[in-house]
Amino acid sequence: MDRSARSTSVYDSTLYGPIFSNPAMAALWSDDEMVKSWLSVETALAQVQAELGVIPTEAAQAIAKAALVDNLDWSRLALDTAEVGMAIKPVIDQIAAAGGPLVQQYLHWGATTQDMLDSGQALRLQRALALIKTQLCELIAVLSAMVEAHRHTLMVARTNAQDAAPSTWGFHASSYLTELCRHWQRLGELTPRATMGMYGGAIGNLASVGSQGIAIRNRLLAKLGLPCPQGQWNASHDGLVEVVQFFALVHGTLLRIANDVELMSRAPIAEVQEGESGGGSSTMPHKANPRAANMIQALARLGWMYASSAPAMLDQQDVRSSSARMLDWSLLPEACLAVSGGLLRANKLLAKLHINSQRMRDNFQASRHLILSEAVMMKLAEKVGREQAYGLVKDAIARHPEPHWQLPALLRDTPAVMAHFSDDELARACDPAGHLGASDALIDEALALAASIK
Repeated sequence: MDRSARSTSVYDSTLYGPIFSNPAMAALWSDDEMVKSWLSVETALAQVQAELGVIPTEAAQAIAKAALVDNLDWSRLALDTAEVGMAIKPVIDQIAAAGGPLVQQYLHWGATTQDMLDSGQALRLQRALALIKTQLCELIAVLSAMVEAHRHTLMVARTNAQDAAPSTWGFHASSYLTELCRHWQRLGELTPRATMGMYGGAIGNLASVGSQGIAIRNRLLAKLGLPCPQGQWNASHDGLVEVVQFFALVHGTLLRIANDVELMSRAPIAEVQEGESGGGSSTMPHKANPRAANMIQALARLGWMYASSAPAMLDQQDVRSSSARMLDWSLLPEACLAVSGGLLRANKLLAKLHINSQRMRDNFQASRHLILSEAVMMKLAEKVGREQAYGLVKDAIARHPEPHWQLPALLRDTPAVMAHFSDDELARACDPAGHLGASDALIDEALALAASIK
């Protein structure tokens, strides 16, 4: 472990990096992958130009042999980049020097720095979004299995932090599931807009390559597997802003899951518990802190910070502005790391989450079964009307405030209610399983949506 390596953020930290990011995502945004993406664009550009007769075939072959990361002196590259302010020219200079006369004559033909930066970034972002899509699919599969397994696991549903009505854990978790499915759909829609390639030359009009400019652009981006822009878009960053703000939606769903797990794992509730190891206290032997939930919460706040900053990338003027474009280099990779890290933690959290179904059922007792008051009221309303039924049940509860009075007992102790109920009718009205409404059908809808995600 090299503790001397420079790290100025939690993503690069030897200690914190593994818990804040997904190693697979971090690898995509390394310097090595960044420069490789630029060289891939240069090589593909030369091949396309050779195919169209713009440069000699021998030049394209020489460029392909020279455009390798192994031909770069990274120390010199860092010094030259600091002087120039952009890394593309120093890279081009070193590759040209390594490749000989044909490379020196034809490398970077008709291109500009932005072409390499944007197309290289699009290649990496395309891979990053594919990884996020895979992570979403994995989380959808984990949640689908949980929803099905617990569709009849009774629990107390809470609204405004108060006990509300009977539900099931499967029904509750199905709302996470449908949100994630919608995120998966959004990701498919926005990916082409966020990963368009770039080849336009100095001001985007392809003037330096003459009449074949559009043909070169179209064939180059097709070879790279990148969507082709329509018209001039040198100063446009709307696709990148959209993707960072999309991440904020994903963080929102993950945060809701984490918040629920954290609250429901408190000792007085104890309905769920994280199953991952760790989370211990340095001084209290009994503690098992919800570290996965805590990390998801922290990453969501970071993600929202990036989303609020993302519109600054739109602060452009003229054909382009390098100052705003430099925000990409930090904001976009970190936003990808945060959301991928959140998805990684959420997958582990849900895959190992302990569901205490007995405690979920016991907590009806903790609420004195009062959450079944609506069920009783609606059954009574069939006999006396809703308004009168509401008043009878409310009055019965008000006359029995003591903790030992459970709803079934206090209703049996209320003649005005029992005048309309038999013991069997009251028992059925007070059965949580009888007041779940269309939960099963709604769960089926969520599972069908999830099943359509591939």
